[in-house]
Amino acid sequence: MIKMLKYLLTLLITVLISSQLYSNNLKAYFTYSTFYSPSDGPYIETYLSIIGNSAVFNNNQAVIEITYVFKQGEEIKKFKKYNLLSPTLKDSLAEKPDFADQQRISLPNGNYDFEITIRDTNSTTPPFKSIQKISLDYTQDKITVSDIELVEALTKSETKSILSKGGYDILPYTSDFYPESFEKIAFYVEIYNTDKILSNYEEYLINYAIEASESKATIGNHKGFIREKVKPVSIVLKSFPIKNLPSGNYNLVIEVRNKSNELVTSKKIFFQRSNPQVTPIILSDDFQNSFVNKIPAENLKEYIECIQPISTNIEVSFATNQLKGNDETLMRQFFYNFWITRNDVEPEKEWNKYYKKVEITQQQFATAIKKGYETDRGRVFLKYGKPNSRMEVKSEPNSYPYEIWHYYQAKNFSNTKFVFYNPDLITNDYPLLHSNLPGELKNPQWKVQLHKRTNSPIDMNEKNNSEHWGDRAGDYYNNPR
Repeated sequence: MIKMLKYLLTLLITVLISSQLYSNNLKAYFTYSTFYSPSDGPYIETYLSIIGNSAVFNNNQAVIEITYVFKQGEEIKKFKKYNLLSPTLKDSLAEKPDFADQQRISLPNGNYDFEITIRDTNSTTPPFKSIQKISLDYTQDKITVSDIELVEALTKSETKSILSKGGYDILPYTSDFYPESFEKIAFYVEIYNTDKILSNYEEYLINYAIEASESKATIGNHKGFIREKVKPVSIVLKSFPIKNLPSGNYNLVIEVRNKSNELVTSKKIFFQRSNPQVTPIILSDDFQNSFVNKIPAENLKEYIECIQPISTNIEVSFATNQLKGNDETLMRQFFYNFWITRNDVEPEKEWNKYYKKVEITQQQFATAIKKGYETDRGRVFLKYGKPNSRMEVKSEPNSYPYEIWHYYQAKNFSNTKFVFYNPDLITNDYPLLHSNLPGELKNPQWKVQLHKRTNSPIDMNEKNNSEHWGDRAGDYYNNPR
């Protein structure tokens, strides 16, 4: 039976259940994936791993009660309850082995609340419960990429079993964390319906890569592609070496492109890497034949400083700590790596496009002591782009000069706003006073502070209000022009 992985909602659940003597903590790692069988329809596949030493053994065996409930509103659509038994110990003093379980449950297309309950029956502590929303939606009129199943181990199938996929017995990896001991990341994915949608093509492309979770930039040479014939179900079973992948947050990305290299659809899965022995930035020697080698040495440091607003935390840390020695070769390597991971086809074009924005910040936001990109307005402009509206208020009774920027969309958030103000009334600095964008400065008292033009102390208990004569800040904030 061919299985189509449609929607993988990966969940790492570390279940900590303390016994009365606090000597046992049940640790369970759980993920689940939805699949599609052309002959039998959709179903969900669950993967559960129990750390043996964390379970309570009675009569040399642990018994874990598992309950799965699938609801639509208050109506239970599917229910399964069973006991997962550990291997029986030959000796009560023997080391308790880890044990695992995999289940398949048929489930029609639709949206569900998936309730998972895990209980150690030999313990008196309460069970662990979690509710996740899942969705199954299979249609014949579009190409569907399976979500990505991370693989711990695989062998050629000798007989079909619940672990069998594409001719292999696949043991899933039930975590999204890869410690230093792992030297590769393996994955399994399927593509469905290319024979129907790409019928005018004999072949199509499957690209796969590892990207930085924050910047969405491809990491070094962690990428590949397959030319595949159109067929009802295509299987991709690949791996990446990650021995030299630095610590960080990443996405494993799969793309389907037609013969003209146009993106048809894509899918990604998050994972985290811990690799403290490896430098946090993968550098390349290719810069010697690139545009970076033509940059005058005296400009390198400033160019690296001006990209900080769009750098990842790892890149900022590397630039701050590793480039202090003004090592020209290291700076060129870093700068080249920065742009090649953002546009591996035309990195120079990407840099030139960005530098034009840097020049705009210099023209509009620079002060006597700060470059434009060093100011808060310059940083926000470079990081999120030009705002959809910008309200500038130079003089208003009882308030400092201020600006309110509004974005329809910033990163993954809509209707985002930034409030900048000029408390010294002299410079053009305008530090950020408040924003509703997660990760930026959030100041519940921003209107109070904006109206403290007389420099009177701020009462920490005072609330924002609109009782200042001539005040329009609240209106401008709530109703962007």
